[in-house]
Amino acid sequence: MKYTDSEDRRTPPNGGESIKSRLLRVIGSAVSGQVAALLDGLWASGRFVVQREPRCGLIMCTVRDPFDTPFHLGEVLVSQAEVRCDRQPGCGVVCGDAPEQALLLAAVEAAELLGCAEMLAPVADAVRRLEQTKADHAARLSRLAAATRVRFDSMKKERVDFDSLGESCE
Repeated sequence: MKYTDSEDRRTPPNGGESIKSRLLRVIGSAVSGQVAALLDGLWASGRFVVQREPRCGLIMCTVRDPFDTPFHLGEVLVSQAEVRCDRQPGCGVVCGDAPEQALLLAAVEAAELLGCAEMLAPVADAVRRLEQTKADHAARLSRLAAATRVRFDSMKKERVDFDSLGESCE
């Protein structure tokens, strides 16, 4: 999976979704040990250099209201890092104080842009497991919510009997 300069670098040449995009969706549910293990696996190749150590900063979060008017919601804490794989730079930015996650995203981007699919195979497997875990959790939450659902249209009309008061009422 090698990109040329004229290709859109957000979408892999095979038309699928990039590992970085998939990782970005599930990295918040990864535990710190998982992220560290994935980083150790990538660093073991000896091809990565940290260009900019992870650091925290604030960015302005701009959102759109229901009338499609943009407004500034406020500042959001982010962690960002820059990594090179051989000569290919990669950048990672995540919400919150999560330096390891920012490093992993940067390393994955650099390796992915360089076309090192075999190096990213363990990361892709971990992403697949995290996606499955997240889907299982969402399904369990959905089942719990469904169990509490009330069907108002099928409820039988209650009859209140006030026999003890000497009168009957519906």
